[in-house]
Amino acid sequence: MGKKEKPRFSQPKRGAALTLWVKGGAGRDCVEHITDEGVVVVALHASATRSDQLNDALLVFLSSVLGVKRAELEIVAGFESEQKLVAVFGKEPEKVDQALRRALQKPSL
Repeated sequence: MGKKEKPRFSQPKRGAALTLWVKGGAGRDCVEHITDEGVVVVALHASATRSDQLNDALLVFLSSVLGVKRAELEIVAGFESEQKLVAVFGKEPEKVDQALRRALQKPSL
């Protein structure tokens, strides 16, 4: 690459990032609400005392809600925290937002 050439960058996978607040020990798995700041509050039946089980349950739940394979989700930060950053590969941010808002509109069981 010569001095005047600019590097070329590509984005091989499109995706989105979600900031989540995860509550364990709930009566059921659901998207409770989305804050004004865009944080998605998720309640899960899995125990909050076992972060590995809670993380597993979160990925299974998000996979179902977003319509993606579990392998297309990755917890990027917050493995042992209630606050998590999750990457969603292969799904555009608008589609992720639509799926989350549909999940919010489901009636409580």
